[in-house]
Amino acid sequence: MAAEIKSGAGTVSKSPEAHVVPAEPTGTPAEVAIGMSTARKLFISTTVILLNFNVTLSSSLPSGAGATLNTHFGVTSELQKPLPVAVFLVGLIFGPIIFAPLSEYWGRRPVFLLSFSIYTAFTLGCALAPNWPVFLFFRFMLGCGAAAPQTVSGGLFCDIYSDLRPRGMAMTMLGLTSNVGPLVGPIISGFTSTRVWQWQFWCALILAGVNWPMLLFMPETFAPALKAQKHKSVTPIIVKTPRSLREQARILARPIRILSEPLVFFTDLFILYQYVIFFLYFGAYPVIFSNTYSMSNGVSALMFVPIGIGAVLAIVIFVAWDRYHRRSVERGKSWALQEEYRRLPLACLGGPLFALSEFWLGWTARPNIHWAVPALSGIPLGIGIDLTFLALNNYLTDAYDIYSASALASSVFTRNILAAILIPLTTYPLYENLGTDWACTLLGCLCVVLTPIPFAFIRWGPAMRRRSSFCQKLVHMKDRDESGGDLTIPL
Repeated sequence: MAAEIKSGAGTVSKSPEAHVVPAEPTGTPAEVAIGMSTARKLFISTTVILLNFNVTLSSSLPSGAGATLNTHFGVTSELQKPLPVAVFLVGLIFGPIIFAPLSEYWGRRPVFLLSFSIYTAFTLGCALAPNWPVFLFFRFMLGCGAAAPQTVSGGLFCDIYSDLRPRGMAMTMLGLTSNVGPLVGPIISGFTSTRVWQWQFWCALILAGVNWPMLLFMPETFAPALKAQKHKSVTPIIVKTPRSLREQARILARPIRILSEPLVFFTDLFILYQYVIFFLYFGAYPVIFSNTYSMSNGVSALMFVPIGIGAVLAIVIFVAWDRYHRRSVERGKSWALQEEYRRLPLACLGGPLFALSEFWLGWTARPNIHWAVPALSGIPLGIGIDLTFLALNNYLTDAYDIYSASALASSVFTRNILAAILIPLTTYPLYENLGTDWACTLLGCLCVVLTPIPFAFIRWGPAMRRRSSFCQKLVHMKDRDESGGDLTIPL
């Protein structure tokens, strides 16, 4: 049984399962962050969305200047050429499982500062790398530092937006930058680093420098951390931290433990496949368009533009659906009152569109067909991947609330670990051995197999949430908070 310690400000739980347990003299913890002004919330959201754009841009940056980079470091092996992207994704394996749970322990701001500091330092390191192994190590560390915007932002949006509509819009813009950023990277490097390979990283540093002042002025949003800060200026209070290495390990292992939940596992599986294909294309597009149409690096990188157009169109569809759903709720339509219909129908549309783009690209990328025809396959690809990411990530964020950072971290962890393995091993052999047509057909068929997942969530999602241990913990926490009790964050 948890004992309690009395302080001048109230009652503090002594449970070893609580890492921040302050007493609030004036309102619930959520009111502290949610009560921020609209302008302040907009500033915070803009800051983390731009952070996300910066780090995702860097993920694919070397792919647009591969020839210059490989010539400088003397890389001739086809298996080694995709490694700058692959090792970045390896870094994104380890970063989320550290930064996400720490953001639910320290608070959001310290984690963003630490993560972006690592990102900035190793961006500079990449530009100054003396040899290939050091360059790859710096790319790995760069990926570790890029983790926080990808995983912690969902939890931050839960902190400041109680209304699901603005929270969903913030997650939508975050998803847009997650998919547009990697498309912009090869274009920047393809035109700036054709002679001096370091210029791609100087450009990334300039963009990071623009983001730093905003990050330094960004306030804390995590309610337990805000309560702890407030009590330091009001009255002494005991903040209970895990007393053993085992308990600390449980905090850091939360993204792995949450992966055992069906909602998280099958969401990760669907996103994983589309994510791997998305990054595989950064190696495949130069093969397809340079070999088939004799395009230069910079021009072949422009073939990613239709994917960006598709991503923007996905936002239009998302907003239109959000308005339609809201009107249906106001009219009291029974289907709209079910949580699963808020986001998941968009994923039901996104999956088939993504599969369509695979078949379209595979069977039109031929010398006797104009290059614009296969390039336009990027539009349904951009719409499909964005709708799927936005719908499923929003669904996880809404379902797991304060634990959403760990839920999103599990998604980032699983998709990057497979992407890092598959991309260098499959990109060149897949398209060289099967050809563009059958390689894309194989990928499209695999996508068709996975498209029923969001339909299954609509049917069985409520039962999965009722059986989720994390979702049930959230229900109990909210009940205690609303009754004026202590805010306890279970391990």
